[in-house]
Amino acid sequence: MTDAISSFLLAILQGVTEFLPVSSSGHLVLVNSFFPTDKGLLFDLVLHVATLLSVVIYYWRDICEIFMGCIHELKPGMQRPNLYFVACLLLATLITGVIGLALNDIVETQLRNVIIVGSLLVLNAGILWSSRKRGIFKLTTGALTLRTAALIGLAQGLAVLPGISRSGSTITAALLMGVESKECAKISFLLSIPVILGALVLHIPDMAAMPVENVPVVIISAILAAVVGYVSLVLLNKVLKKANFHHFAPYCLLVGVAAILWGIFA
Repeated sequence: MTDAISSFLLAILQGVTEFLPVSSSGHLVLVNSFFPTDKGLLFDLVLHVATLLSVVIYYWRDICEIFMGCIHELKPGMQRPNLYFVACLLLATLITGVIGLALNDIVETQLRNVIIVGSLLVLNAGILWSSRKRGIFKLTTGALTLRTAALIGLAQGLAVLPGISRSGSTITAALLMGVESKECAKISFLLSIPVILGALVLHIPDMAAMPVENVPVVIISAILAAVVGYVSLVLLNKVLKKANFHHFAPYCLLVGVAAILWGIFA
């Protein structure tokens, strides 16, 4: 029973924090440390896939519009804004994938540590605080370009580290380069789709080896994370569009320092 309750609590935590720039993966590691056993990266991945479903449902119209636009733009003589946008997303995803594969082993083992996560949360606070300098690099006049997409993909790749927020780092990178704030959240969450699906594919053998007795709890946890995630995305929509992420920097700093102290003295 205790194991099921802890799983459900983690699912709710994932649903709430996934769309805030506070690192849901870092929070999962920290909260896991209070339980007798760590649920592990595989359970974290299941919860991330569940909240990914929330993203797909919420942005369904945008996804369909981009897809239909790409088909229409295959005709000769057409302008190709949707195809260009998809090319940008694919470039960012490729860069993220290379970094993710390179760091995969260390993320799964050595970095699931309270002190390390706390330190990365402090770094995340610095990243969020820098988002105040919108457009400082002036690499674009507002739209996503291949160059800005490559840099966003680099930022997203580094966010595989637990404690570095994926949404926070990608949206901050986009803001600093001059991408319109109202587009930053959409770009960030659309980018999460291929990245999380790619991580899922890599761990299919691990999921297949999951003990049968754990499956019901994992499924209920996933459903709970998806529902809470969708509600959170709806409620946080205005906050995400404004992208005033520097307001979350003090929180990440406080939690990070507390985690470091907990890891040292507990």
